[in-house]
Amino acid sequence: MSTPRKRWTAITAAAALTLLALSTAVAAAPAAERPDIVPLPDHLEAVRAAEATELYGSPDLLPLEDRQTSLVSMGDSEISGEGVGNYDPNTHRKGNWCDRSYDQALFRTGIESDVQYNVACSGGASPHLVEGSGQRQWDELNQGDNLAIKARNTHVKLVWIVVGANDEGGIEFGPVATQCATQRILLQGPCWPDHTEDWEARVDVSRQGVETAIDAVRQTMTDAGYLASDYDMVVMSYPSPGGPDVEDNPNFPGWWRGGCLLYLADAAFARNKAVPLFEEGVRRAALNKDVRYLNAQRLFDGHGVCEAEPWARGVYAEVGLLPSEHAFRQSLHPNYRGHGAFAQCITRFYEHPEWEQATCVDPASTGAAELYEGLFEFTDVKHTGSGRCADAEGYDSRNGTDLLAADCDGGRNQGFWYDERRGSLHVELSHDRCVDVEGGTMRAGTALVLWDCHGGLNQEFVVSHAGIHPVGHSDLCLGFEGTAIAAPLVLTACGTAASALTLAERDYADPAGYGYDDWIGASVY
Repeated sequence: MSTPRKRWTAITAAAALTLLALSTAVAAAPAAERPDIVPLPDHLEAVRAAEATELYGSPDLLPLEDRQTSLVSMGDSEISGEGVGNYDPNTHRKGNWCDRSYDQALFRTGIESDVQYNVACSGGASPHLVEGSGQRQWDELNQGDNLAIKARNTHVKLVWIVVGANDEGGIEFGPVATQCATQRILLQGPCWPDHTEDWEARVDVSRQGVETAIDAVRQTMTDAGYLASDYDMVVMSYPSPGGPDVEDNPNFPGWWRGGCLLYLADAAFARNKAVPLFEEGVRRAALNKDVRYLNAQRLFDGHGVCEAEPWARGVYAEVGLLPSEHAFRQSLHPNYRGHGAFAQCITRFYEHPEWEQATCVDPASTGAAELYEGLFEFTDVKHTGSGRCADAEGYDSRNGTDLLAADCDGGRNQGFWYDERRGSLHVELSHDRCVDVEGGTMRAGTALVLWDCHGGLNQEFVVSHAGIHPVGHSDLCLGFEGTAIAAPLVLTACGTAASALTLAERDYADPAGYGYDDWIGASVY
């Protein structure tokens, strides 16, 4: 009896050793496949060794699996924390105006990590993310050089990039915003005519810069010994800091006290043309370079400067810095709430590594960001008989804006996105404006208008083969009151010629929303 038992023990031990060897080989395989770590220049190696000693008590390079995990944010003032306050004092002083906030989004995510590194810096441009480029800000290391050090000392799980707004010859947000605010304060007239004609060309320069930055960051990670599967790289676009609907806010603070010191025509230009075109450029850069893309363009809709619960800071002077140019640098940037929304967006995107693209919005003025897979596809609300489209009158999006029949032209005032989760129809002009049964009166003849999205039943619709009808009212459908141009969009009996409306795919070579200047809207304060 003893011999078989010993033999069984021997087989079990051998099997265990075999399994151990196999598991060790499997665990070691990724490390063996990783590229060799490229040595850093002496001056950066000295910094790396000092940081490693602070982390681990030794300057040695550790295997990736033995390091602390980290998150890294890179780019410009949009992500550095400019406008939030609570700054690292070493980055809010003469000689260093990176304005890195301890309340910046990276420190507020739900992504598990041991350390977080915000190396972004106000004024950052794409060349500042290129390791070894020599392009530096203030008394800072180049952001790419900084990443190279962090990537060797820790296991970087996420590189979060927001850049392109300051590239030379690109959109150059800072100078443009300064000009527009100055002209409003001095009552010199709107600034948009100076920028509308060349904006697309400037966006293309920014796009190329973002692509360069992506390539550089990827190479930095490879030189640090990483495989693409070892980390996540996310490029995020910029939200518009405000829009022209500020007077809809029942608690509107006033133009000066609220810091909403832009002409409404300039705010319309930013929201309806400048920011969407810039978003398209950043998105193209991300897609061209095969990195994950987070669309935040609409995130602040309804939460802009002087709107309800603003997620961006208005035009503001830091009195202690006057008359320095740096006194106004925090203006028109995300505030504490805005960075909280960023944190919600990136956390949920990180939790879905299978999503290549996602869109983050506040869909019904809830005060919280929600993430949707993919990009929003806007449709026409189109009458199948006449071929006419529902049109927000005057390219406006104020509460109560009429929806009328018009020839379809691809403009943003004719684009609508149907949120299947909530049943709401959002106009392309602003995600915070929904198709609304006026007054909640569910009977034939009631007009449809734009109104703040609030998730009420009079903003909830069902799309079916019979048409588009309010939830719970299958006998009523959206329809035009007559066949003429400018016929109002109303509730009508389903099954009639008037109710033959559907959500139709769009295909316009030169949509009016980008190609013309009627995007300004009715408000020109």
